[in-house]
Amino acid sequence: MNVRLLCAIALLCPAALAADPAPAAAPAQGSGMSGYSSMEIDAGHMKGNFATGAIDEMTEGVKIRLLSEDPEKKPLPIKAQTMKFTWKEGQSTPSTIVMDKNVEVNHPDAQITAGHAEWNFDSGEVVFTGDPVVNNDKIKGLRGEKMMLNVKTNNFEVTRVRADQVPLQGMDGGAGGKGDPSLLREGDVKDWAALINALRAEANAGDAAPGKQIVSQISADNRKLLMSVDTAVLLQRKGDIVKLVNSVLKSPKLYSEAAWKGRALSEEAQKLSAAEKRGPEEQTRLNRLLLVAAYPELVAAP
Repeated sequence: MNVRLLCAIALLCPAALAADPAPAAAPAQGSGMSGYSSMEIDAGHMKGNFATGAIDEMTEGVKIRLLSEDPEKKPLPIKAQTMKFTWKEGQSTPSTIVMDKNVEVNHPDAQITAGHAEWNFDSGEVVFTGDPVVNNDKIKGLRGEKMMLNVKTNNFEVTRVRADQVPLQGMDGGAGGKGDPSLLREGDVKDWAALINALRAEANAGDAAPGKQIVSQISADNRKLLMSVDTAVLLQRKGDIVKLVNSVLKSPKLYSEAAWKGRALSEEAQKLSAAEKRGPEEQTRLNRLLLVAAYPELVAAP
């Protein structure tokens, strides 16, 4: 660790200076740190204020490691070429950290790299720009124009998405087409790109529509991916989309009279929708017929 930084930390937080030249720990008390209570610091240069104990800026290659007193909460390593801190009067934790160049956040659930990032400690939101990229054991090379990670809720949002590999996880749909003859198979869809575009268009429409009803049955995370990931990427993972659709075909909550208004339901679909009780295979049969009625030129009849 750089000797200049050791001296700076000793001035800002004298108790942090120890005989062992390991990265020093500076206090980070308060709820604003999203559950983290201290941080290890390693940097080439640091500026701060002795009177307030506040760190203003760190440069020349910065590494911090946020630590929690909760043993279940994993450390959060962060890197950047520079980090600038802003503080609100009377608070013992920073209100924001602005990070520039070679930003890398190793969140327990994913690694995120970017050219720039701004962390709001009050909201827990970290906004990444400058070609942000996410990688973890499920998502490979997820890119976007802007990315937001909330370290309090673990939710993330991406605008203008593209990705190398994004698996869509069906609720319990299986691989598709096994056992129940009404479940969808990959070859049952005549034009996957057109079907994806139709679902998206109707999901974004104001009025009730089959696409809006179908997408509403999907989990929130999968819904975000389906609505935002490039169609070309989704087409490379048709098997995952089949699982997703099949999970919807098993749902007893799919049919809505308002959503299918104006769509020609077959006589069989009308009888099944009017039945007081339906078995599992009757439910998937009805939902498959509803899918065909919604998109007769795109989905083959069971």
